[in-house]
Amino acid sequence: MSPEQRARMHRFMATQYRIAATKEDLCAALATTSATLMELGRVMAEAEAHEVAHHPDLAELNVQLDGFYGGPQ
Repeated sequence: MSPEQRARMHRFMATQYRIAATKEDLCAALATTSATLMELGRVMAEAEAHEVAHHPDLAELNVQLDGFYGGPQ
């Protein structure tokens, strides 16, 4: 194998490693984002439940809607 071919092969492999590293970075970012969004949803649901429980009109409306729609699922 000539030095030029060897250099081309090494550049190609380096590119492949950079692509693989970028894919892994993307997967890590998606996992972090997913966990953060799930936590956000949990916090928002808690805040909504707290608001409904502490506001008499909303609590009554919630009971009426649960009766009409069959309660929480």
